[in-house]
Amino acid sequence: MSLASPLLHTETGLLLTAPLSGHLLPIEQVPDPVFAQKMVGDGVSIDPTSQVLLAPCDGEVIQLHPSNHAITLKSPQGLEILMHIGLDTVTLRGRGFTTQVKVGDRVKTGDRLIAFDADYIALNARSLLTQIVVTNSDQVAVFRPRSGNVMAGEDGILEMTLSRQAQAEGTTTASDLISSEAIAIPNASGLHARPAAVLVNLAKKYQSDLRLRRGMDQANAKSVVSIMGMQVAQGDSVTLTAQGADAEAAIAELSEALRSGLGEEGAALRPAGITRAELAAPAPRRRSDDPNLLLGVAASSGIAVGHLYQVRPQEIAVVEFASDANQERRKLEQAVEQAKLEVEALRAKVHTQGNPGKAAIFAAHKELLEDPELHDIAVSMINKGKSAAFAWKQAYITQANQLSKLQNELLAQRANDLRDVGQRVVRLLTGQKRKRRFIPPIPFWWQRI
Repeated sequence: MSLASPLLHTETGLLLTAPLSGHLLPIEQVPDPVFAQKMVGDGVSIDPTSQVLLAPCDGEVIQLHPSNHAITLKSPQGLEILMHIGLDTVTLRGRGFTTQVKVGDRVKTGDRLIAFDADYIALNARSLLTQIVVTNSDQVAVFRPRSGNVMAGEDGILEMTLSRQAQAEGTTTASDLISSEAIAIPNASGLHARPAAVLVNLAKKYQSDLRLRRGMDQANAKSVVSIMGMQVAQGDSVTLTAQGADAEAAIAELSEALRSGLGEEGAALRPAGITRAELAAPAPRRRSDDPNLLLGVAASSGIAVGHLYQVRPQEIAVVEFASDANQERRKLEQAVEQAKLEVEALRAKVHTQGNPGKAAIFAAHKELLEDPELHDIAVSMINKGKSAAFAWKQAYITQANQLSKLQNELLAQRANDLRDVGQRVVRLLTGQKRKRRFIPPIPFWWQRI
């Protein structure tokens, strides 16, 4: 049975037709907070069964992403309709997508916009879910999303009534992608955990979608892990982009914060004599290749005789599958919130002891617990039937392993912070307590010569 009704295409409203065949989902169910929390705008999502994106209404192509995975049309009423094929498909850099139009083209409902290889995208991206959102949602008074299965170019998916202000103006306020000027990073160690956490804290104040870009690389400006993964070094030239109602304010504050070093002491541009290659050089070679020889830093002169103990992380077994995804998501949210309370208590305790340096470490741990990239991976796995503990464990281990492989030694060391934070949540999810390590007392014959 068709869901279609006579197309509403007047001065006061618009009914979008399905750009793809497939099953409609509420935008709130998309496993990406940028869309689910309507940071980009309100709309719907389609789990597609066809492979050619069609125009959902008459309009003008006003934006085509360089990776060809997203396109924006402007309707005659001034509504800006963003269609985003898949999740994390920007990382494919255009592979699997073939555009049929260019910016400035005028199209009719049902015209071909982008063809894509669904099999390739399904194997190389996080999801094929395609989002259709109105980026200037403030111009819409009422959204009436449809549900069920739809046929491309035939069935309606979203009916909208314009706000009085939009009707009076006869147009809408644009929500264009705003970009900052190029910014040279002044931090001596680049954007490692602490400055990244400061940037994320500032970015979270804004609803706009915020991205940090360097050439073809980009990171979610609200994700510590994503920013560290870019390995931004001192002197690197980056730009900020923002899209949303508060984009201009976000660009202004975050740009100034980046230029000033994000509050990090000693932040200054590298001397002219230091090259980019020197900053990216690998760590010095180990002083010994003998696995049986441990080299450390001397605390005092002399020789110490005693027992050597190796401390190994506690391995916590988890159940892989769960039957109720909603319940598992709630369990994960509760465990993460409890972990944040524990970390905040530790931070406050260390701070009162007069050690702000260590307190800052726990503050960075809290940012890792709030990292959207980490949560996205875990929630995506939960939606596929995994338990909260299994999903979270796989998420933090995957991200930690990626960090540990970075050439920047300082950033690679943050992998241990992520493992520590991640294991804290797993313990809360499984109810297991941290085992106390027993180290025998120093024998009487121990001495320093």
